[in-house]
Parts: sequence; C-alpha cells; structure tokens
Amino acid sequence: MKKYFPKTLIQKLIFTVIIMTAYLIGRELPLYGVDLEAYEALRGQSEDLIMQTIGGDRYRTSILALGISPFMFSMLFVQVAVALKNTDSKSHTSPKKVTWATLILMFIWAIVQAVLTTESTFYVYQGGMQLIIAKAISAIQMITGSFVILWLATRNGKYGIGGQTMLIYVNILDGVVNTCRYAPIRDLKIVGSISVIALIFTIIFENSEYRIPMQRISIHNIYSDKNYIPIKFNPIGMMPVMFSSAFFMLPVYTVSVLAMIFPNNETIHWMHENMDTTHPLGLGVYIFVLYAITIIFSYIFISPKSITESLQKSGDSITGLRAGKKTRKFIGVRLHIIAIFSAFFMSTFLGVPLGLCMRGWIEPTLISLPSIMIALASINCNLYRELKAVKEYDAYVPFL
Repeated sequence: MKKYFPKTLIQKLIFTVIIMTAYLIGRELPLYGVDLEAYEALRGQSEDLIMQTIGGDRYRTSILALGISPFMFSMLFVQVAVALKNTDSKSHTSPKKVTWATLILMFIWAIVQAVLTTESTFYVYQGGMQLIIAKAISAIQMITGSFVILWLATRNGKYGIGGQTMLIYVNILDGVVNTCRYAPIRDLKIVGSISVIALIFTIIFENSEYRIPMQRISIHNIYSDKNYIPIKFNPIGMMPVMFSSAFFMLPVYTVSVLAMIFPNNETIHWMHENMDTTHPLGLGVYIFVLYAITIIFSYIFISPKSITESLQKSGDSITGLRAGKKTRKFIGVRLHIIAIFSAFFMSTFLGVPLGLCMRGWIEPTLISLPSIMIALASINCNLYRELKAVKEYDAYVPFL
C-alpha cells in the first residue's frame, strides 16, 4: 500500500479535498437579497460553459459568484507586463512588487465585475433604497468572495495538488454535468463526437513538441547532439481557452456600459442582447479573441527575443546559425507557425459547433463543450505530471 500511495501524496490529496469542500460550500451561500426562485426557471440551461471555467457558480447568485477570474485576469496582465521587459529589467523586478501589483489590479477588477454583475442579478426587491442597499451589500460580498477564493487557491497550491486549476476543474465538471443532464441524446451524440476528437488532439498536442537543435559550448560529449529548444505544439496550453473568457468580458462589459449610457440606441441595445457565446455576434467576437490571444501570448511567454538574449549571454547557438538577428527570426518564424496551427485547432473546435448550432442541429447550450474538453484534457495532463512528480519525490523522502 505504501508503494502506491506515498504518505506525502495522501496528505496533499486530503488537503485538496478539504479545500474543494470549502469552495463548494461557499458556492451554495446566496448573496444578500438575491431572488433564488427567479433562477429556478434557468435550471437545465447554461448561459455559457466557457465562462464557468474561471467563473463561480452557474447563475452568479452566491458569495463566490466572481470565481477566480479577477485574480487570473490580474495575474495575466502583470505577467504580460513583466514578460515585455528585457532580460536585465526582469532580473531587477521584485516579486513583492509583482504580488502587490496583482492584488491591487485584482481589487479594481473585482469592483468593476461585481458592480456590473449586480446589474444583471435578480433581487427580491423591486426598487427604491432597499434594492440599492441589496446591490451594494452583494457587491461587497462578491469582492470579498474573490479574495477568499484566492486564499483557497493559494493554500491548495502550497499544500495540495493542482493549485488554482482545481477550482477551475470543479467549475468545468459542474457545468458539463448540469448541461448534459438536460440535453437531448441526439444533440449529445453530435457535439460529443466533436468533443472526443478535441480531447484526443489536445492530449497529443500537450505531449508533443517541436525541437530546435542547438549547440552548447560547455557540452562536448555524446549528449551534445541531444540539446534542443523545445516548443510545444500547444505552446501555452489551456491559457487561450481559459483567459479568452476574461478578455471576452472586456467587449461584453464595454457594450454593457454603453447600453447604460445610451439606453435608446438600438444598435448598442442589439449588441448588448447578442454579446454572449450563444449568439453569432458573441461567438464571433469570442473566436476572434481566442485566435488573437493564442498568437500574442505565444510570443509573450515564449519570447524569441528573450531566448536569443539568453543564447548570446551563454555563448550557445542554434545549429547552423549565429546568435543574433538570424536566430531571433528563425525562432520567431517557427513559433508563429506553431501558434497559428494551435489557434486554428482551437478556433475550429469552437467554430464547428457554432455552424451546427446555426443550422439547428445542436442546442446553443452545448456549443462550448468541445472547448471545455480541451481545458479538461490540458488540466488532466498537468495534474498527471504533478502527481507523478510528487510520487517520485516521496521515493526520496527516506534519504532526505
């Protein structure tokens, strides 16, 4: 028994179960003044499964309604800002400053998201001061809930398994189960087949890589031919699926604000009504955002410029090329091709369900299932690697 279930792994798994239990309980605590009966009519419907990957509860009625999205969006923004710096600036960037910048940006984003969420929430109060107070209290609850989720995710990352992705995992499974439960079998057969294909391709891409051969000046033995720069076929994993939801909220919130400023504008009103992934306009914007950030993030987090600078400082080089502009261009071209391929793959598995939905072959509530399967496959691959690493570490515990 000890051979297959090391003590350290068991402790981490138990801690993760405790964190997940606390998170699930929090999702059942309703916001102040929310009309829960009004949401009963929405049972069996899913406004957007993609949003649930980093969102909170299904109908945004609990104190954890904002989910982990404020933190993830803020963390991504700060990471991008740091990634755009040169190598010397990165080395002088204080982790403490990065943390504080992330928290401040998270607080601002949580306020904006909470205020806009209260505008679309059903309350038991019809108007007057009671409705204003209910919105204010529920907004404070949502902002506080986002920081509670951050604390849970941080604790799980330190003492458990999966870090913050476990919260996303719970949201995904909840959305898939509740949506598929009410879906017709005929629709599930069509979108299920697409989802399985997306799942298989994601697993292959997550475990495949393009290798650029390189020469290291410090290695002259038989292993010198085995040095390379690896670039995964899916360069940034599930980040496009996950963060595209956060970035998709930017045009959504922009249109929402414009609708409040110009309530009589028919064009803005139509855009506000159709700016979600169950309508052609919203899905088109979402796919464009997904395609764009896949390419942009690939260049940011796998920076040809940073790789080239590192090679120049170490004296290493790509086989057959001198370190410098040619190396940077060589890496950039390969990365661009791989990023376009990855973006095309993800956009296809979102576009096909959209076309079928327009023809009436599947329900709008199911069009996001393939993207959810992509996220699940990516998370499962990462969890497998982490579990394997923890298990291998446990084998060395008696010698430490």
